[in-house]
Amino acid sequence: MLDMSGDRADLVTYNTKKEMFESVYERNKFYRGLFGYKQTVKKNGKKYEYEKDGLMDEIPNVRIDDSVFIVAKNNTDPLKEYFSDWGEKVSYHIFTVLVEDSSILDEIKGDTHDR
Repeated sequence: MLDMSGDRADLVTYNTKKEMFESVYERNKFYRGLFGYKQTVKKNGKKYEYEKDGLMDEIPNVRIDDSVFIVAKNNTDPLKEYFSDWGEKVSYHIFTVLVEDSSILDEIKGDTHDR
């Protein structure tokens, strides 16, 4: 008998098509929107650092590899919308997976205090 202990989640994988982007700036805009970025500004001899959040800062996730992460099933729609907004420049696939690792489940449910 198959053991179904664990929770369903979505494994998301995406690929950017470099040649479809108009410029490096546009491609960076995609990544900044997805993962956020840090900005350092020098003013009056002082350095100020700002962090700009991206979509993945708002969605609890576990990064598996460069373009692969796991999210709770109820957090997949914003990702689909973001990727779809980039049209043919980005392809993506979403697979339903069974997650048995409690630390991953805690991360994708937002149950960690490290965020």
